[in-house]
Amino acid sequence: MAKRRRVGFVAAVLACTLIATAAFCWKSGMFGARRTGAAIPVAMDRDAALRAGDITALTALSEEVIPALGAKIQPATEQECETLNQTLQALRKGFLKYEGPARASVVLAACRIFDRYSKEPAPPKWVDALPPLHDILTASMADADPNTRKAALVEIAKLWVWTPGRSIIPVEEQMLAEWKGGMHPGVVRCLSSRDSTVRSAAVACLGALPIDELSAPGLPYLEDPDRQVRKQTLVSYSNRPNVLTVDMLLTRMNDSDPTIQEAASLVLKTRGLSQEQISLGALIFSPKPAQRVSVIPLIKDRSDLDPVVWLIQLSKDSVESVRLAAIEALASHKSPLVERRLAEMARSDVSKVVREAAGKCLPPVENTASLPPLPGSRALNPKAN
Repeated sequence: MAKRRRVGFVAAVLACTLIATAAFCWKSGMFGARRTGAAIPVAMDRDAALRAGDITALTALSEEVIPALGAKIQPATEQECETLNQTLQALRKGFLKYEGPARASVVLAACRIFDRYSKEPAPPKWVDALPPLHDILTASMADADPNTRKAALVEIAKLWVWTPGRSIIPVEEQMLAEWKGGMHPGVVRCLSSRDSTVRSAAVACLGALPIDELSAPGLPYLEDPDRQVRKQTLVSYSNRPNVLTVDMLLTRMNDSDPTIQEAASLVLKTRGLSQEQISLGALIFSPKPAQRVSVIPLIKDRSDLDPVVWLIQLSKDSVESVRLAAIEALASHKSPLVERRLAEMARSDVSKVVREAAGKCLPPVENTASLPPLPGSRALNPKAN
């Protein structure tokens, strides 16, 4: 009986040892990744896990830094600044170690951290956040995953007008301007993406840029093969008359997609054009030469618009018959602007017929009075016969 008790005791001890060993191996990952995701080693802090590309750490960070809908963004304190900047550095170093969709999450988490520096009072070391965020956004715009590129473009669109929540000195202002400018080439490159959703996001991003010259590269996508890209271009530039002109809008009145025609019409009305003017303008920019010719009699004598501007537009048409009809209508409008245009056509139009027609509409050149001979001229000292 005593021997049986001793055997039972030893068996119990061995069983407890095996259970403890199995538990240790399970926690330490010796049996492979746990079903709930790879655990972060106890000795590894979150930044180290982010540098290693740990998805669990990224998920936890995202839940922490992305505010709930309607929640206010809290300003970063000086005590938090060092920690936040170290986390941005960790995200930058671990960026390429994440799968495609997770890299989009890195972009969102990094930008939400940066948002905190926009609130007053921002700590002085907000500038230390610029390099890692720049690297993350630049790498994202070149990423193979379209969702990552789109995430970066959406965030950059908001950063064009970003300022820290504190007064900044000129050197910081220069740093911030150069930082924003450094992202512009990457946005422009995204315009050539094969993915139409990326092109659309790039157009929207450039459309949000307040400097017309830098924003303009997105404008040609008004002619993009994808209708969503064309529509996005209309929306993004609708409030920028110096970039998106009335003539450009009128071309969209002949778009193959009715929703784009409606959008262009709405923008034109906000620019002050009536429905009748829009309809006439649509004919002027029609792809059919016969329709472009047909509009000339309808506009040449109008008093509610400036027919000369539109006739000059038609005088530059690629089709000879349209230019000839425009010359005939311009002949009834006597103004220096009309005369200059007719003289230009008479001199340099590619068609001999058009040159001759324009020349006939010009006023005759008057003979000028003979000027007296200049001092020293032979005319003042005629030779004797």
